[in-house]
Amino acid sequence: MGKKPAIIIVEDEAIVASDIKETLLGLGYEVPGIAKSGEMALEKIEKFMPDLVLMDIHLATQMDGVETAGKIHTLFGIPVIYLTAYADKALLDRAKLTEPYGYVIKPYDERELHSIIEMALYKHRIEREIKKRDAILFAVSSAVEWLLRISREDHKEPRLFNAADIRDILDPVGLALGAGAIAIFKTGNAPDGAVALLYEWGSPEFSSVLHKPELKGSGWEALGISRWRDLLMKGGDISALRSTLPENEKRFLELLGVESGVILPVYMQDALWGFIGFFDLVERTRSPDEVEALRITANLLGAAMGYR
Repeated sequence: MGKKPAIIIVEDEAIVASDIKETLLGLGYEVPGIAKSGEMALEKIEKFMPDLVLMDIHLATQMDGVETAGKIHTLFGIPVIYLTAYADKALLDRAKLTEPYGYVIKPYDERELHSIIEMALYKHRIEREIKKRDAILFAVSSAVEWLLRISREDHKEPRLFNAADIRDILDPVGLALGAGAIAIFKTGNAPDGAVALLYEWGSPEFSSVLHKPELKGSGWEALGISRWRDLLMKGGDISALRSTLPENEKRFLELLGVESGVILPVYMQDALWGFIGFFDLVERTRSPDEVEALRITANLLGAAMGYR
């Protein structure tokens, strides 16, 4: 079961705040804090980093609900839903500028509140995934453009790319992805062909595996990933969570020192050249949008490396 969404309530009427908290708990949310003022809200949000904020638009404090929501939007990017007892056009016009995810009229209806919260959480999750996908694509397009430029620098013959070049390509991708490690393997086409780790990028927490002998030319079967070869040859991708893998395939992630990853084929001139893995140091499932962005990354990388 996934983690319950956490919601902070910003409401200066204690009885109303307590009632909303009980409602949210009954709906299955967590409520890590209640704030009576905008200043207190910012402190609690920085401490707990909730998934959503319910904000009384008419806070009777120095910083009203609209100003507080604007700061939340700028500082934390956390979705805000306004609670309001009445519609004040001037106030609502100000509120629109803070890009709220919805409005709830007090006294609220529990089902309506639940629906608005769920829609806000869903919308924010999708927006976050799209931003991440776009950041990955921007990073890889910039990196490949750089790679192609230096490959023809000074109009000389194209140079062979070294490990430092590949790290420069992978660095912005790894950072945009929030990955633990990225690894590029060259493979043999034969069923018993060799699998060799050629390039890697790692986060500060990752320990290099570039010189592990098991990763410098072992066969698919020896590494326990014969099944992966068949999928990659067909252009498929592999989403690997260590806890759900067959025992023979877990060893590959153990050698890399990772817990999960997405593995995609790298083609060069329409033939399988190898594969690239985007790995995490904890178990993590990537969204379809992220996987599609990573597939584009693999395709561009193969095209760039084949441009010699």
